[in-house]
Amino acid sequence: MERVNYSEISNSTLTKMLNKSIALLIEDFIKIALKDFSSAKSIITIALKQKNTERIRNEFEENGLHVPPFMIASITSTCNLKCKGCYDRIKDHPCSSELNEEQWRDIFLQARELGIAFILLAGGEPLMKSNIIKECIKFPEIIFPMFTNGLLINKEWVDFFASCRNLIPVISIEGDRNQTNNRRGEKVFEKISQSFDLLKERSIFYGISITLTSENIESVMEEGFIKNHINKGCRVFFFIEYIPFDSSTENLVLSEAQRIFLDGKLRELREKYKGIFIAFPGDEKEFGGCLAAGRGFIHINSIGAVEPCPFAPYSDVNLKSLTLKEALKSPLLNEIKSMHGLLKEHKGGCALFENKALVEEITKNYESYK
Repeated sequence: MERVNYSEISNSTLTKMLNKSIALLIEDFIKIALKDFSSAKSIITIALKQKNTERIRNEFEENGLHVPPFMIASITSTCNLKCKGCYDRIKDHPCSSELNEEQWRDIFLQARELGIAFILLAGGEPLMKSNIIKECIKFPEIIFPMFTNGLLINKEWVDFFASCRNLIPVISIEGDRNQTNNRRGEKVFEKISQSFDLLKERSIFYGISITLTSENIESVMEEGFIKNHINKGCRVFFFIEYIPFDSSTENLVLSEAQRIFLDGKLRELREKYKGIFIAFPGDEKEFGGCLAAGRGFIHINSIGAVEPCPFAPYSDVNLKSLTLKEALKSPLLNEIKSMHGLLKEHKGGCALFENKALVEEITKNYESYK
């Protein structure tokens, strides 16, 4: 699909495009649940609540506030793994200032009132904040994909997932046993394989997340790899392009030929298999480019700062001192959102990261919140 300059797409048009895309996603969600899950009734009830979130966002749009349907909530910076090249480890994290469960509950409540449909829970390792995770059951209108390394998933957690069907575990892997253990640590693959078994036994709707590199893209897009995970019960596949935080690893970035290969394989997989296949940032192209800074999503870090994206950790507002609705009007977010020049062709998986110097120059005009 031809790339579009997002300055040519109005907020109202973008909202309609995002609503349509979410409707198609929910449609796939329901079809899969009907065929494969004994919990189909509860899953479908959750999915149908998304129509109400669309109505709420449309009302705000009509009144001049563009509400992104997605929010990424990094609820902690603490993690039980030290993966090679982890982007989160290079940041400065004042863990003593992390938001508590009451503060996150209030943020989830505000998100619901704004019509935010999906809150992607991230970290660190989100399962290390069990009390926050358990708040999700109070918000059935919101779907919570939870990105986890999977090591803490046990019978007790699977019991909770069975009672909280709007929480969708998404386990991060790198590919096969050797690829995963090489980056994540010895025996990690074997441990998360046990988590896959537990999730399948209880018919939990779950997914996997894979960081795509020049070295693993062919193997993780093979039909044998996909079929193997579908047989394990996986129904959602996130493919995240590698971002070279260390300049010495730029060789791991996908080439243009590999991106073309990825687009073609995704089309094939979507047509052939009962699964949801999502590529980031590849799937942003149809919306005119980068969806960060509130176009399609925002990021809340563990201390409450509102950022354009996890890969662009800059903020001029914090939810400890203002509401989420007020934060969406952040001058910094709006300036970054309006700069279509950031969306030119880039080498890595994130236009904002590749234009880091320019983004940092923009942030000098605003009081920084760390």
